[in-house]
Amino acid sequence: MPVTDEPIARLHAAEIAAFPSNELITTQWLQAKWLWLVAMLLAALPLALPPVVPLTDLAGHLGHYAVQVDHGRSADLSRWYSFHWNLIPNLGVDLVMEVLAPWLGLEPALRAVAVAIPVLQVLGIFCLARSLHGRITPLVLFALPLAYSYPLQFGFLNFALGQALATLALALWIAMGRRGWIAARWALFIPVSALLWTCHLVAWVLLCVFAGMDEFARRWQPDASRKGRGRVLCRAGWDAGLAASCLAAPLILRIVWPLPPSGHGPTEDFFNPALKLTYPLMPLRDRWLVWDVAGAVLLLGLVWWGLRRTGVDRARRVGTMGLWWGCAVLALAYVLLPATLIGASLVDMRLVPIMLMVALVAASPRYPDSGWLRWASLAWLGVGFAVARLLGNVLSLWLAGQTMASDLVALDAVPRGSRVASLVLESCNVSILPWQRERRTHLGGYAIARRHAFSNEQWMVPGGHLLQVKAPLAGAFATDDSEFAKPDDCAKPNTISQRLAQLPRVAFDYIWIIDTAAVRPVAGAVPVRRTPGSVLYRIVR
Repeated sequence: MPVTDEPIARLHAAEIAAFPSNELITTQWLQAKWLWLVAMLLAALPLALPPVVPLTDLAGHLGHYAVQVDHGRSADLSRWYSFHWNLIPNLGVDLVMEVLAPWLGLEPALRAVAVAIPVLQVLGIFCLARSLHGRITPLVLFALPLAYSYPLQFGFLNFALGQALATLALALWIAMGRRGWIAARWALFIPVSALLWTCHLVAWVLLCVFAGMDEFARRWQPDASRKGRGRVLCRAGWDAGLAASCLAAPLILRIVWPLPPSGHGPTEDFFNPALKLTYPLMPLRDRWLVWDVAGAVLLLGLVWWGLRRTGVDRARRVGTMGLWWGCAVLALAYVLLPATLIGASLVDMRLVPIMLMVALVAASPRYPDSGWLRWASLAWLGVGFAVARLLGNVLSLWLAGQTMASDLVALDAVPRGSRVASLVLESCNVSILPWQRERRTHLGGYAIARRHAFSNEQWMVPGGHLLQVKAPLAGAFATDDSEFAKPDDCAKPNTISQRLAQLPRVAFDYIWIIDTAAVRPVAGAVPVRRTPGSVLYRIVR
């Protein structure tokens, strides 16, 4: 059945809830255009101010982009790395850097992209709220701090960019549907879905889940008789599938342009009950455990309150039932997914912030007439929460950026074209503690970018990463698995002493031990530079 402009706009009509006039007057600022601009400008500060952008994986991405945009011009980089373009669903920032880096320079371009991601996420939250409710609701303000969620802090740049773009795309999908522009939407979202898939696979999945559930919810008629309920359900599913069929365009793209010969990465680390129970407390994870967990608990509580005060009937009337169902689908996926899926790490953890974000935006509760949970009070509390979280992020990332910048001074002693083995000390047992993650695990990426050096901190994911490492002499020390080391008093096979003993000296010129200021004796090497948190050694030939 062809998709036409049949009059389903009424299915997309939002209910405008009635509020006391004084409530609306005292919160007119909530609907002001300047609020959007101020929120977006403030969202840029935590990553615009530090001397170095302190996202965990960002330094590794920087090294990757240094090779990518060099296009083989550097003999040093070409000796150890190669980069060949192919169509994979993980190219969002790669494509942007290809355009921006020649104009802005490598590091300024990557900072611009990193700053833009939370700004776009804030814009996406506002746009989604307007598409759903026709206004900004108080709970939307509580969703804004999720622009600096744990996946972004981890440095999952393509995913974070894709999530922000998926939020914007979902807002556009809903807005066009409510206006009855069904055929135009179907045509537009063929390239939109393809671009989103190219940015990041999970971003495309998010759009498919929420858009598909939104279409299904608007066609489902729960008041059908028991006898005909199955037929009505199938019909609703069929019609929703047709409406959202344009989102399957990337599947055709994959058939036309098959996966690279390398295949894809592994799927492993299945169900871990401890982590599945603790990840919902980590969406705001940054530096301070009590502060971050308290914020997560508040958001979870507001989602529960919003869900209870909304109810099924009201959710159907205001057109948000589909997004609640989408959150339910993601919650089920969260439980079932492994930590590593086709080479992508912490896939389950990445779903928690977007579930909270969409749930807070979709909530349309019956606000009480008095108390802290009335419309005006909750709006001001939302402002306070968002500003407090922003100030915390600004301080935390500024401190982390200062730490990174002070340690990067060590690279001044590394000659261009050298080979640097980075060893990063981490805690004996990997757990949620210490809460503040080590952000310098891929600091060696700056050696690639600034000194055109070889560094063992790059990762290779078949089908998900286009950079190839060519360092046969390095053996197991060619990629990032080799850079993590445990303290010597830890009963693990990769203590710092064992790593140093196993390191092939012939493959490296320098050893950079990070997360220690203590100079230790290293056989066959002498210390040449000491920073507040690292020591650089030169291997003696």
